[in-house]
Formats: sequence, C-alpha cells, structure tokens
Amino acid sequence: MRLALKLVLVFMLVNIALAGVCGYLAMRDETDVFREEVQEEAVEVDAVMAPVVAEAWKSVGDKGMSDSVRRLFGQNPQPLRVRWVWFEPADEPDARPEVEGLAAVVIAKHELVDMSKADGSGYLVIYWPVEIGSKHKGGLEFAHSVADLTANKRTILVRTEWLIGGMALISVLLAIALGIRFVGRPLDQLIAKARRISEGDFEGPVHIRSRDELSELAENLNSMCANLGESQRKLREETAARIAAIEQLRHADRLKTVGRLASGIAHELGTPLNVVAGRAGLIGSGKLDPQQVTESAAAIRLETDKMTRIIRQLLDFARSSTPHKQPADLRSVVRQTIDMLESIAEKRKVRLNFPPGAEPAVAGVDAGQIQQVLTNLTMNAIEAMPQGGQVEFRIERRKCHRPKITSEGVIDRAIDVGGELPVEFFAIEVRDEGVGIAEEHIPQLFEPFFTTKEVGAGTGLGLSIAYGIVQEHGGWIDVTSLVGKGSCFTVFLPAEGQS
Repeated sequence: MRLALKLVLVFMLVNIALAGVCGYLAMRDETDVFREEVQEEAVEVDAVMAPVVAEAWKSVGDKGMSDSVRRLFGQNPQPLRVRWVWFEPADEPDARPEVEGLAAVVIAKHELVDMSKADGSGYLVIYWPVEIGSKHKGGLEFAHSVADLTANKRTILVRTEWLIGGMALISVLLAIALGIRFVGRPLDQLIAKARRISEGDFEGPVHIRSRDELSELAENLNSMCANLGESQRKLREETAARIAAIEQLRHADRLKTVGRLASGIAHELGTPLNVVAGRAGLIGSGKLDPQQVTESAAAIRLETDKMTRIIRQLLDFARSSTPHKQPADLRSVVRQTIDMLESIAEKRKVRLNFPPGAEPAVAGVDAGQIQQVLTNLTMNAIEAMPQGGQVEFRIERRKCHRPKITSEGVIDRAIDVGGELPVEFFAIEVRDEGVGIAEEHIPQLFEPFFTTKEVGAGTGLGLSIAYGIVQEHGGWIDVTSLVGKGSCFTVFLPAEGQS
C-alpha cells in the first residue's frame, strides 16, 4: 500500500508540474498575442491619423498640437488612449512622454514599454514619430490598458488551478481503485510470502493473476520455495543417513574394541573361574567343615561379582546408544576405562597410571561415549609401546579459548588460538612413552581412514570417531608428539554448565 501511495504521489506531482508549465505557457502566449495586437492597432491608427495630425499642425502650430490631437482622438473607445507628445523638451507640460528618459531607439523601433503595475492595472505604451514640419520632434503616444490581459491571465490561472485539483482528485481515486488492487494487494501477498520463507515455511504458493513483473516475481518465489523445500527434504534425509552411518561406525568401532578386549578379558576371567571351580569342588566333596564351606561360598561370591562387573562393563561399552548428556565424574570414567583395559596392558607390559585426586571433575557428558574415546586413545597408547612402558592419565581444569576453524573448514587444534573470552575446560591427558608420531602426520590424525599402522592392523576410524564424539560435546582433542619420545592426547571437555 505504501508503494502504491508513493507511485500515486509521484504521478500527481508530475501532473501538477505539467499543468503548471502548461498554464505558464498559456499566459505567456496570451501576453505575446496581446502585445502583437497592441502594435498592430498602433500601426493601423498611425497610418490613418498621421496625415490628419500633420495638417492640424499647420493650423495650430507647436503649442496647439496636444489639444488638437486630444480633440481628434477624444472619441476613441477605451482601452486605447492616444495623445501627442514631444520627444524633445517643449513648452507644453501635458505633452511630455509617459516614459521618462525615453530613448531614441525605443521610438525608432516602435518598441512596447510595459507600464503595468503589480495589481494588474497600467498600460503598454508605444511611440510613433510623425513628421509635421516643426523644428521639434514629436509623435503619437499609444497607451493600451492591460486590464483585458490581466483578466485573461486570471482566467487561465483559475482554469489551471481547477485542472490541477481535478488531476489530483483523479490520481487519488486511481490510487484507491487501481493502486491497491494491482500494486498494494500483490505486494502484501509477496511480503507475507517472504516473511514465511524467512521463518522456514516453504509451503503455500502465492498466486497473483496479473501478467506483469509482480506475477513473474511470485512465480519465481514459488519455484524457489519448491526447490528449497526439496533441498531441505534431501538435506534431512542425508543428515539422518549420515547420523545413522556415524552411529553404525561408532558401534562397529565399539565392537572392534570389544573383540580386542575379549582376549584380555578371557585371561582376566580365567583366574576367577578357576577359583570358583576349585571352591565348588571342595564344597561338593563334603570334606569341609561348616566354617570352611562358608568361607568357600564367600570366595565364590566375591569372584562371581568380579566376573559380573567385568562382563557388565564390556556389555555397557559395546551397547550402541544415542548421546545422552548428564553430569558425570570424569575421574570415575577414567578409572572404569583403566579397569577394563588393565589386563590387556599387563599382557603388553604396560602400566596404566592414574594418580588419585581429591576434587571430582564433574561435566555434562555421555559417560559411555567418553569412555569409548578414552578406550581408543588408551589402546593406541598401548600399541605404540611394543616394548612396554607407562600410560599416564591426568585431569585438570584449564581456562583457554575455543579453537578456530581454518578457511579450509578444518578445526585448528592448537590451544589459545583466539576467541572472544577464555572458557573453563576439563583437560584429560593420555600420555604414553611410545614411538611417537611424525610431525607431518599430526594434521591428518583425525581424518577418516587415515592410519600409520600396517595394512590390516587398523581401519583409521578410531581417532576420527573419537574426535567426532568430543566435538559433539563442545570440545576438541589436542595432540603433541615427539618421535621416539612418546605422544600426549589431550581431550578438552567443557566444565559443567559451560557446554
């Protein structure tokens, strides 16, 4: 509606300007015609009366010329007034020209002199020299009233005003009748459609029946919405498929780790099973007194609880689940990971060292997924020390900036690289004494399917999946390594309430 009013206002202003110009030109033409008529009338009168005036001079001389001409032209109808004037100083005061300081060129060229006033009264004066034989130069002064011209100008002005008013009224009516229908309503529909698009609603096409640019714009908007809706649908499907694929990869990685754990757990379960079998045999032999039976039963219960705990940890780790964040003590997660991997580490002559800490490290995480991350890192650390060694775990609070994303879309894993404000994170270090990682390989560590292991020894998905899990938790993994000295993987997780 506002655009329609603006268009009407511009149209109205243009019409007013055109009407004003036309009125001005009409008044100018009226003035030109009036001046031409005055000059023509003076020529006609002079042609007829000049000989009569010359004859009258012969009778009355210089002093009687003014009265004589007045008598000759006294009966002439107004608005023309004719009288005799001397162009040079003369004795007759009534015979002086109306125009003071009359120039010779004005007389010679019969130029009109405008003697009109601001109120529309006055005369247009023209001088015509007449040869009468006197030593003084004189002639006829024709003064024509401008009253008719003023009246005509006023008539033109009134007509112009009426024309402007009528055009303004017609413009307003056209704006209401046509502007709203052909401009205002279509624009309102387009604005409403654009607002729905900005809110993510691509349904409900807009229909404009006019065959103009607005209709073309509406068709393009409908086509764009259809394409966006289709793209959104495909994106949802691709996102769902990607999430499903990631979950499958994570689950497959868990199962792979479970397989690697199975050998160590089999050995871990062997000792408790031997104890259970031996104690059960003793009880079954009937050779034990009641006190020994009770002790043997307690030993069996203790060993079965230990086996149950190991199997439950294995099953919980292997179970696939969607992320479910809740407050969890990261120290407990690290200890559970160590308990699950300790038997494998002992077989490889590797010690898993986690110094006790008094302060709990509580963060909003999915404990199972973080355990998967730590398991991957720990298994990699164990495999990096074929001659044995020590894996050290440490948790501490750090204030640092979130990493930036490079122009290639890769996360810069360096610490304190910028950001608006430092944020408090829990840093979980997994440090080994292994062979280390070459510097050129570090930027590629977290890329899917990248591995430095021999063919068949690894898929290259473990670190990629681990980094994806940590990134979903609002953190990242930093790596430092020296070839021959060992590596340190640091998992950064937002402290509780800052994720």
